[in-house]
Amino acid sequence: MLYQEVNSGEVMDLDEILSNFGLGSYQVTVCALMGLVLMYSNISPLSYAITASDLNYRCEIPQCDDIENPEYKPTWLERVVPFNEKTIEPYKCLKLHYQPIINGTVTSTNGTCNYDAFDRNSKEKCNKWIFLETERTIVNDFGIMCEENKWKLSMVGTINSIGQFVGIPLAGFISDKYGRKFILIIGSVLSAILGTLRSFSTNYYTFLLFELLDSIASSGVYAATFVLGLELVSPKSRVTVSTLMGCFYPMGAVIMGFAAYMILDWRIMLRVLYLPGLLILGYAWYVPESMRWLQTQNRIEEMANVLSKVAKSNGKILPASVKEALIANSIANSNATNSPKENQLSCSKLMSKIFSSKEIFLRLINCSFCWMTITLVYYGLSLTSVEFSGNKYVNFMLVNIVEVPAFLTSWYFMEHFSRRNTQAFSFLFSGIGCIMVNLVAKDYAWFKLILFLSSKYAITMAFNTMYVFTAEMFPTELRMSLFGIASMFGRMGSMFAPQMTLLSAYFGHYVPILLFGIISFMAGALAFLFPETKDQKLPDTVKQAEFVGEV
Repeated sequence: MLYQEVNSGEVMDLDEILSNFGLGSYQVTVCALMGLVLMYSNISPLSYAITASDLNYRCEIPQCDDIENPEYKPTWLERVVPFNEKTIEPYKCLKLHYQPIINGTVTSTNGTCNYDAFDRNSKEKCNKWIFLETERTIVNDFGIMCEENKWKLSMVGTINSIGQFVGIPLAGFISDKYGRKFILIIGSVLSAILGTLRSFSTNYYTFLLFELLDSIASSGVYAATFVLGLELVSPKSRVTVSTLMGCFYPMGAVIMGFAAYMILDWRIMLRVLYLPGLLILGYAWYVPESMRWLQTQNRIEEMANVLSKVAKSNGKILPASVKEALIANSIANSNATNSPKENQLSCSKLMSKIFSSKEIFLRLINCSFCWMTITLVYYGLSLTSVEFSGNKYVNFMLVNIVEVPAFLTSWYFMEHFSRRNTQAFSFLFSGIGCIMVNLVAKDYAWFKLILFLSSKYAITMAFNTMYVFTAEMFPTELRMSLFGIASMFGRMGSMFAPQMTLLSAYFGHYVPILLFGIISFMAGALAFLFPETKDQKLPDTVKQAEFVGEV
């Protein structure tokens, strides 16, 4: 038996029921399947780091290059192509003006390369290039060459972030109306179709359109998947399950980096990564709908069936009286929310409550800045990794795989140390790492990479902590609204992150990393102003929230 029979009509909470179960094979299997979806859902928000990554190339010199087997950096290159003094690399679209005849004298005959025929005081643009790599990205497929077109590459990432900005609230509405399982399956399958179609794009603007649509379709998958997994287990198991499920997410980017490294063709890579997403359609026959959503829809029979599967996988039986208790609980909740106008805050009342409390208002501003910092640095480091010294694909895999230990340790620190210190020092360590990357000499490339990865590790810890911290510092009556406002500013950070490559192109590679370090330091200092929320009762009212953390 599960436990003692409950009295007919007695109200029983879903968490109370799940607490009487263990962690059975059915729950583990579903959570593992959710992990695979989380892994897949990380392809859409980061694929542009590969598909729109810049390449190393320089002007073709027909008078000197072996057209059949050209070299990217032959010994004579500095004598015919101008070099960038900061990067010590040839300019991508400039070459020295070639003069076949000087003062009536032919300077080159029989197709030989005469360096004296190139005028060092006269530069010109070229329309043919020699590439260092054999890979294909949209750069060479769509002819997005030269510094003046660099914005087209960074715009792909911004379009992706705009798609998330639009898609997340849209997915929330659809999820509330049709269920978490619906948005998980439909969002993933649509993303698979749109991502595959993007690989057949014939021009830049078609590519942008599919990038936007894919981002909108996939943006709600992450949240719906996490909710489905966590609602299936007891509160006691949620920290463990959420941490392990979270480890799947960065692995999606690692697999993408490995696929890009092996394939070296953005079109084939997208097909290899996106087409398996169609298999998620099969989840319709195995993965259950969110039990809490079913309860809000009064679909108690379906909810009881899910609980029966959970009970069976734990070697227990769900008593018939539990179903009656669930019905009673549903009725009680329905009566409690009978007057939505009384319970829901209008926009004007929400603003009034925020501005009426100086403490809450300043906390919201601080929280919004921290969210924007996190997303800017988090996504900025991932994107900057492909322009870091060394193999860009290996760097991309490393900067994402470091998130796995960051996921595991962030929960440890939150459980054993204060929320405020965990948040603040995560920011500060990320800032220190970013600033020190620029101070280490180029000869110590391995040490620069370690500092770079340490910064990503720390900002990932800050990301995970901020989710919990934000929920705990605001009152119940405003929690979701203020959480939404803060995370909306966070999306602004992810929109700016792709533009950091332009700063790198025009002002030097050190500028974006230095900027990440400075704002991380600022956020770390400001985080010390937050109240301590660990082991504190969640505040229900604005007045309670104002005194959170005070003894």
